[in-house]
Amino acid sequence: MINYEKIIKKYKSPLFIYDIDELHKRVSYLKSKFNKKFNMVYAVKANTFVVKEIDSDVDRFEICSFGEFEIANSLGINHSKMVISGINKDFIEELISKYDDILKYTIESYKQFLLLSSLSKKYNKTIHVLVRLTSGNQFGVSEEDLYKIIKENTSLIIDGIEYFAGTQKHSLKIIEKDINHLVEVINNIETNFNFEIKEVEYGPGAPVFYFQDDEFLEDDYLEELDKLIEHFSNKVVSLEIGRSFVASCGNYLTSVVDIKNNKNGNFVILDGGINHLVYYGQTMAMKIPYYEVIPKRNEEELVYNLCGSLCTINDYLVKNIKLNKLSIGDTFVFKNTGAYSSTEGIALFLSRNLPKIIIVKDGKDILVRDSEKTSIINCPKY
Repeated sequence: MINYEKIIKKYKSPLFIYDIDELHKRVSYLKSKFNKKFNMVYAVKANTFVVKEIDSDVDRFEICSFGEFEIANSLGINHSKMVISGINKDFIEELISKYDDILKYTIESYKQFLLLSSLSKKYNKTIHVLVRLTSGNQFGVSEEDLYKIIKENTSLIIDGIEYFAGTQKHSLKIIEKDINHLVEVINNIETNFNFEIKEVEYGPGAPVFYFQDDEFLEDDYLEELDKLIEHFSNKVVSLEIGRSFVASCGNYLTSVVDIKNNKNGNFVILDGGINHLVYYGQTMAMKIPYYEVIPKRNEEELVYNLCGSLCTINDYLVKNIKLNKLSIGDTFVFKNTGAYSSTEGIALFLSRNLPKIIIVKDGKDILVRDSEKTSIINCPKY
């Protein structure tokens, strides 16, 4: 158990805490729910601060920018575990010219196919690729371009297809429809082009339920998902997961700096806000996430609006929440913040400092990023 009071006293708020023991436990749980051994692929964008800690738990890393590559590279992640993805590969020549041992690249457009083909020839290098099939958005290629790429390819080694339909996929019926469509495309390729698809990298978009009113039987969901993935018979299956791996390991701590009242209610001002805390699916701060308040009190209950420190009326974390009477200095611990929050918030707005980030590992707390000034970034240099 994390001693939040000890950590808040030592580091002050706002801050993120990532529980590495919980992270390992979560990955092990997800692995245990699939009968067949799949490659587990971690999407680095979900949380860059746990990349080194999750290395021993996963088979690959999905990297979508040069910045993410620099992070993984600096942490000693083996290039043979990297799948270089991303809708804009403006950095790709630098990687291909310097490194021979990167596992795979993805193709997101016909233009990227031509680029990778030309770089393969230019540097006389063998490049393994996965072609991403679009699910109808701006990512990936159409079926027509997929067939065109397979037909025209002479220089790349096409190992298979990548497919990611989105995030927070609650409906197994939609997932089943996606998988059936993908199987149909694979059968068409293998029948009409005499080309074997050896691998499918599939992003199921497994959901995380953030709010107290949500109901979700995860064991049942994963059992059915496992059955559906079995449709990719005789293929190497790589499951790309981000949010579902890391959400539960994260806690965001923010403290009360002011309390006031007007005709519209009681307002609590916190030293963090929407510049740090992002919950997927939170609508106008009306849903109540999982949380606890430090210290615990048993006093009269009042209804509060929890607001951040930004000068915008949108900076609400939770509206109309019933709590024991609060005092200045009390700390909220918001749960399930391990995915995206620390990098997805509007961190530069109002030039407030970035929160500290701590990992807790084997009972020890480690500061992995101190509070950083954003005024340095927001200030013009002339």
